[in-house]
Amino acid sequence: MARSACCVSVVLAATVVGAHAANVKVRFAYVLADSMLPIMAAKKDGAYEKAGIDLELTEVQGGPAVVAAIAAGEADIGYAAPVPPINARLNGVNVKMILALAHEVDPDKKFQWLIASKASGVKTLADLKGKKISFNANGGLCELTWRDHLQKAGISFDEVQPVVLPFTQQEAALEQGGIDAACTVNPFFAAINANANIGATVIADGMLADEKEPVILDVIFASDEYLAANREVLKKFAAVTDAARKELLSDPAKVEAAAVEFLGLTAETARTFKLPIVKPTMAISTADVQKLLDSMHKTGMLPEPVTADKMVDNLAD
Repeated sequence: MARSACCVSVVLAATVVGAHAANVKVRFAYVLADSMLPIMAAKKDGAYEKAGIDLELTEVQGGPAVVAAIAAGEADIGYAAPVPPINARLNGVNVKMILALAHEVDPDKKFQWLIASKASGVKTLADLKGKKISFNANGGLCELTWRDHLQKAGISFDEVQPVVLPFTQQEAALEQGGIDAACTVNPFFAAINANANIGATVIADGMLADEKEPVILDVIFASDEYLAANREVLKKFAAVTDAARKELLSDPAKVEAAAVEFLGLTAETARTFKLPIVKPTMAISTADVQKLLDSMHKTGMLPEPVTADKMVDNLAD
């Protein structure tokens, strides 16, 4: 009996090892932000593993760092705002955006904020002349956000003092007076807003000043080569992520719990947290990206007009 039980154990162990070995490793570089929540929750629940994917998550400090990880072969896919993969494509790094995780739209579904400290004396965009404004990366989405809002307010980008700071360092810089204002996202916005020593004022919200129609906020992207060789794996990834989004959206209690666990929000701030989901699917189109390209040109981030051709390959159903 002992010998038989031993054999059964060996067979079962071999079966488990074989099943695990069949899973495809997908190395995923990301910036910590609110729309990552469904992916983090699904990974913890083992949903990707059940779909045959061994998802390896690596957090980095900004969108350009995500691009760099993919370009160096250290990551297979990445999560960031769309501006870094746009810039990558324009600079010869052949990546394509494949899924849209988040959007914004007027009047109240906004998930990016321009905030100023009480000590700065800034209460409106017009007060920013000569002030130190922060964004998390050169050539990133927050730089575009500042440029777009300032332009609408009639302020030249040359009239402010840009300071590049990772999201994780902005709260301390605002509190200590190293910067006057910052572009931020959750979970960092929640922490800054709750810090009484900063006394933050929201001076504008939304990625762009005009969001009458939904504007794409966060994307998943991959290199052309990886996409061509692993399309079916990525479609499985998309299906699992879509299911995780829908599950969280259907249960506010799960959203709150996940925001506390994965984003580090307090129970109190988590109660007002909302996933940045405006559209029911993760489908992405060239039209989504073209809106950003047009704004980048209008605000001086791009010297010439650019089209979104070859920047998008939609994997959502």
